[in-house]
Amino acid sequence: MGLSRGASFGGLAVLVISDHCQSSMCQLECIDACKRVMGEQVAITIDPAGVATIDQALCIDCLVCVRACPLGAIHVVNGSSTVDRPRARRKRHHAQRPYETSDTLRPFPESKTIFARAIFDETFEYYQSREYSGAERVMQKHVPGYERFCHELGAAAWAPHDTLRDRHGYIEQARECIRSSRTRPRATPEELTTMVKRAARFFGADLVGVAELDRRWLYDGDRSGRPHDVPEEIDRAVVMIIGMDYDAVATSPTFTASSEVARCYSMITFLETGLAEFIKRLGFAAIPCGNDISLSVPLAIDAGLGQFGRHGLPITKEFGPQVRIAKVLTDMPLVPDEPCLKFCRSVIRFCEVCEKCAEMRPSQSIQYGKERSWAGNTISNNPGAKKWYINPETCYGFWMQNGADCSNCIRSCPYNKPNNFLHRFVLWLTQNAP
Repeated sequence: MGLSRGASFGGLAVLVISDHCQSSMCQLECIDACKRVMGEQVAITIDPAGVATIDQALCIDCLVCVRACPLGAIHVVNGSSTVDRPRARRKRHHAQRPYETSDTLRPFPESKTIFARAIFDETFEYYQSREYSGAERVMQKHVPGYERFCHELGAAAWAPHDTLRDRHGYIEQARECIRSSRTRPRATPEELTTMVKRAARFFGADLVGVAELDRRWLYDGDRSGRPHDVPEEIDRAVVMIIGMDYDAVATSPTFTASSEVARCYSMITFLETGLAEFIKRLGFAAIPCGNDISLSVPLAIDAGLGQFGRHGLPITKEFGPQVRIAKVLTDMPLVPDEPCLKFCRSVIRFCEVCEKCAEMRPSQSIQYGKERSWAGNTISNNPGAKKWYINPETCYGFWMQNGADCSNCIRSCPYNKPNNFLHRFVLWLTQNAP
């Protein structure tokens, strides 16, 4: 492919693709557009071979030539990167993962998660009992932090999240997008990755990473048992994190902390649907998901955003475990991020000796001891990964007694500190000292 370098600006370059530029097949729209801006002293000329060239000394970076060219021969790209590169099927990305899995690991049924069992599992102790069912009784005690104002505030904060449409509709839209003939931007995977990460931050993500989609982390069906059937072409996950408010989480297990959880989930609903729509408008398939369609924590680890802790939650450098996760699954050819193995290993070492979250969990749902295991004690645990397994049944039981969800394990985690110099210094120590 022939490229003729033209003007460059702001780390970008205007390039003429000589193979596409044929002045005999157009009306020299690029020159006419340049004249409307520059007058007779145009920056574009046609060489003897009939190909446009751009005089860098005269170009004022208005990009009217890019918009005017009917042949798509003039492009703006990053530096000297090539454009319109043919897309071959991507090879699998073999990054080293900071966790261990066994051959028994399989996609987990979402119907076995604790929230699904509360709705559909008649054998579950808390069947047909909402996690907030004890709120009225607690409010009558007039305990500080359990006022009706905070309870209703949390219920209202859930409203945007609860209006999200059926996920199967998004999966079917992705399937239709894959089957259709799509117009896509002429951009490299690196350029698309930069574009998507900028968009994610625009929509409100504090952290964003890309993972190759490990299909073992997909749920094999929704909460009612209906299969998801995510298309095989969907092979990337954009994982986004929103940091929670430190002072609000510090009030756990009160309604105030619970309201912050609700607010963050509604924020990630906006985040995931906004980014998915952006990706679809670029011609790619996109499936937004929060705590559904796939597990969130392992994908966040794969995307280089952190490591799991004793409490089963992701621990990030910036926010510790004080985060909520959103995901968009896509067929866009994005460049995967790498986990920071040094940080991830230091988290495991720290959690082996720190049992603060287990001590501070009212339901005593978190495992003690240095050794991790390959399976939990309830059907709500997904076996096949080596980790500390929590007991979600006793955790859910405390939520009902409390009248709200509990974040004591997050609040008490030593990684849960404001992201200041002292916090970063301690992180350095945990990574570099025994």
